[in-house]
Amino acid sequence: MSTQQQTLSLTELAIEQLHRSRNFVLALLETLSDDQLHVRVGGGNHALWIMGHLAFADDAFSSAFLDEPSCLPAEHRERFTNGTTPSDNPADYPDREELLERMTTARNRFIKWAQTLEGDALWQASPEAIASIAENAITAVHTLSQHDFIHGGQITTIRASLGMKPVFG
Repeated sequence: MSTQQQTLSLTELAIEQLHRSRNFVLALLETLSDDQLHVRVGGGNHALWIMGHLAFADDAFSSAFLDEPSCLPAEHRERFTNGTTPSDNPADYPDREELLERMTTARNRFIKWAQTLEGDALWQASPEAIASIAENAITAVHTLSQHDFIHGGQITTIRASLGMKPVFG
């Protein structure tokens, strides 16, 4: 084990997982054409919705912990919150570049907050809005990483339905 590995904090390790999970999703998205971004399998989510939803989740967690308003456009929440049904009309969504920008903006905001976590702050109770999903700050960081992987699995299913070979392995 290297010295760097021995000295990484819980926060640094959790943030590394955020980068790893997001890179996984981005690698999958890169393989889809713009026409494939709205393909749904068995009534599930399509990639456009997933992209917006991942930005929504990062933003919702940041906003809750920072007690600040959303950094995303006002209409974003109503289109991408939990429980919304993806529209089959691609025109109902921002384009790939806009959604990637929102994903980046929201993730960077969350990481900036997560970088402040040390000592007792790691274990501060989550705000009520997300307490049922993640009980404390460090769990919230891990939860968003896991969230990326969950939706990455949905993109993998979309790719398989299109006859595409696996990206990894």
